[in-house]
Amino acid sequence: MFSPSLKQTNGAWARRDHLRIMRRREMLLEKQMTAEPTAPGDSRAGRFARDTQVRRIAEGVWEGEFSPDWNIGQAPNGGYALAVGARALAAALPHPDPMVVTAYYLRRPAPGPVRCEVEPLRVGKATSSGMVRMLQDGATVIQLLGTCSDLAANRGASHCAVPIPGMPVYEDCLDIPRADNIPMHRQLIQRMAPEHVRALAGAPAEPADRARWLGWTRFADGAPIDLFGLLLFADAMPPPAFALYGAEGWVPTLELTVQLHAHPAPGPLRFCFESPLISNGLVDEDGWLWDGEDRLVALVRQTAKLRTRPRGGI
Repeated sequence: MFSPSLKQTNGAWARRDHLRIMRRREMLLEKQMTAEPTAPGDSRAGRFARDTQVRRIAEGVWEGEFSPDWNIGQAPNGGYALAVGARALAAALPHPDPMVVTAYYLRRPAPGPVRCEVEPLRVGKATSSGMVRMLQDGATVIQLLGTCSDLAANRGASHCAVPIPGMPVYEDCLDIPRADNIPMHRQLIQRMAPEHVRALAGAPAEPADRARWLGWTRFADGAPIDLFGLLLFADAMPPPAFALYGAEGWVPTLELTVQLHAHPAPGPLRFCFESPLISNGLVDEDGWLWDGEDRLVALVRQTAKLRTRPRGGI
């Protein structure tokens, strides 16, 4: 039976929802009017925060700079580049926290200025979504899609069925080998289980039977890890496929998706990265990041090309 009182109540709810959405849109416009950098620019900030800041230069347009200190070879690391684009997205939307971000890597980026053109796609009460075109020399190098929220304000049911894999404690892990052509490694502490470090160094005690890394990581300068830092660490370890094929060759990322569930607690991150499927040179990689309180704070999924060959292969 139709209830006039229910209709009136629903109408009141609809009006309140409309007012909230309109206020969100007003906040979005107000936020876009600021030209302040999106990360601290003073000497007290960590290097990562300084090297991922962006500033508004026009309506819907933000500018950052890819620092060579986060390079893998001649190109910026994919997670680092993702963090720069996510800062532009979060600066342009009314919600402050990236919640899920997907990047498509269309061309190899280079150190230097990067233009971020942000298009808001939806502004709602609890989330807002947008798209970022990251351009260098007039060409799109990365296309980013993301949804932002206020993670600290989220409420609802919680359940986690992902156990932390058994791994050595931080002190019993070993630093991974550092290559001279990977400046990013100097910015991070990256420690893995001893057998994984031996496999990465090309001297495994016995052949690996799975493409998997377990270990711990943090910033070398001791800076705290925030949500944007999680985006970096989602792609900062060597490809797990190297456990099978050796740390030679190139594994360019095609697509990277990171789901963020909470602001990480202080301390190093515990990680597990693995590639359960490698097919005709195409690699699927899954990853999990736990914070200092052993909470699962980020899930990672990426697709990449594997340009190497098995040890002893033809």
